[in-house]
Amino acid sequence: MKLDVLAIGAHPDDVELGMGGFLLHMKALGYTTGIVDLTRGEMGSRGTPEIRAKEAEAAGRLLGVSVRKNLDLGDGHLELNLANRHALAYALRELKPTFIVGPYFNDKHPDHAAAGAIMKAASYDARMAKLELGLGLPPHSCRMLLHYPCHIYVTPSLVVDITPYLEQKMAAVRAYKSQFGESNADYDSDYVHIGITDYILHIKSRCGHFGSLIGVSYGEGFFCQDPLRVHDPYYLLKGVLKN
Repeated sequence: MKLDVLAIGAHPDDVELGMGGFLLHMKALGYTTGIVDLTRGEMGSRGTPEIRAKEAEAAGRLLGVSVRKNLDLGDGHLELNLANRHALAYALRELKPTFIVGPYFNDKHPDHAAAGAIMKAASYDARMAKLELGLGLPPHSCRMLLHYPCHIYVTPSLVVDITPYLEQKMAAVRAYKSQFGESNADYDSDYVHIGITDYILHIKSRCGHFGSLIGVSYGEGFFCQDPLRVHDPYYLLKGVLKN
């Protein structure tokens, strides 16, 4: 398998929340997409890992991804170490994505921050010719790394218009009924997520904010740590000036 875009999440549902619209947009443009979840979300206060796995499968179908893998690296104690780096590096060699997108590495949720750091390190490990990761998979170099914000605002390096895909993105989010309920009334009044009590409202509001930055109804923002090398600025601007 060779993917164009690989999305990485610390837990099942992170990708849907942070960049579900982006995956739908890329799929509509004809690119192959996939998801790697680093943990099963077994420490979540709601649901079970088994329920979450079924919900992730359903959400993946709604997003149209070609593959979804779970590395089961341990929810609640995800950390940047050699074993976790190599586990993701092996997946990168296996799936051969052109570029990868994962959580922002300074997110206030420890697992999300760790996932972003693991992604960066694994991208280096995956391309090391002398590093043997098993089954004789050849080295693979990803061409670009992007990060999506989760629980902290980051000034985006770029924003993607997801207006045509907002409802489908939110359908993928709502596939996690064990986590978010079928309506706002399903929320326990004394249960507080990290900084918010209603993810559905929060995510739509955030997409509205990112969209406002580029003059559209809804968008998803992404952060690139390194400057982007542009060979043809006019080619880049064609996308900006398309509409």
